[in-house]
Amino acid sequence: MPRLVAVLSLILLLAGCAGADLAKQKFPRTTIPADAENVTDPTGSSRPPAPPADGEPVDPAFAADKLRLTDPCELLDEDVLKRFGTPGDRSRSGFSRCSNFMKDKNGKDLAVTVEIGQTMTTELKNADKQLAGLRSYEQVLENSACFVSVITQEEPGLGLTVQIGYEDGDACAPGREMAESVVTQIKDRAATRTAAKGSLITLDPCALPEKAAVDAGAGAGYRVYPYGLHHCSWVGDDRELTLAFRETYIPDDREFDDKQTEVDLGGGVVGYQVSTSTAFPSCEVTWVQLEGADNEGEVVEVKSAGPKASEFDRCATAVAFAKSVVGKIPKG
Repeated sequence: MPRLVAVLSLILLLAGCAGADLAKQKFPRTTIPADAENVTDPTGSSRPPAPPADGEPVDPAFAADKLRLTDPCELLDEDVLKRFGTPGDRSRSGFSRCSNFMKDKNGKDLAVTVEIGQTMTTELKNADKQLAGLRSYEQVLENSACFVSVITQEEPGLGLTVQIGYEDGDACAPGREMAESVVTQIKDRAATRTAAKGSLITLDPCALPEKAAVDAGAGAGYRVYPYGLHHCSWVGDDRELTLAFRETYIPDDREFDDKQTEVDLGGGVVGYQVSTSTAFPSCEVTWVQLEGADNEGEVVEVKSAGPKASEFDRCATAVAFAKSVVGKIPKG
């Protein structure tokens, strides 16, 4: 099992996905380059930019507001998993991803991961198959995994992916079967969850901020780049601004980074500020929105960044934008 987990973690990284279980590790910090034509996704993998967010889902069941309230762990239907072998424990990673590290019928390791609301670019372009009446794309990685992606919205491209980590057989066959089950459950609203009071899960990060706050933080000529369901970037001529909502690990001491400093965001909210001085300097402000059991919780992340030649106060920009966002988020 440890070997399969390691392999699957590498697979997720190569596929442009975030890492392992967020309940047990700090979320990686990332940067989106200022060049809007080479925007990177928030996991650090280069992807073409998304088109303007003016499209409609292929079916109303796949609207973003409905997907945000879909529980990815409930989509891993045990009755379906049992067709492949013996299910293990479910492992949640953020708002939109869940895995089950199980055994096939011969006792071999088999990992099943579902992620919903993903930004689709390469997948959208190369979708040459049909699954459950929707366009789909399959990617096989070194005969050890298969990614079955289903397109749920064309513009901007959004979809869901079932990832199968399996070294002892056809990984795509169970991937297709699970993906078809996931599509059916979403259409039937069979995995809908109720948001906790004050949760970030229902919020659209691109729509939440006031335009004046975005204008001040992103600078002239900015364009909007949504990524997935919980991340948005505004990329201007010489700087960028990002807003992300995360379900993640909350340290007991609230030390998200050993270089962080505390900032007052108003209303009794404490932010944790971290700056970098790379070729693309940035300043990020994080604060805790909700904290639950076992150090699980929700955080808001605001980042201001720009190329070194762009001279502006990134931390002042990030803090000002964070203060404007704090007041827009419902209290827990």
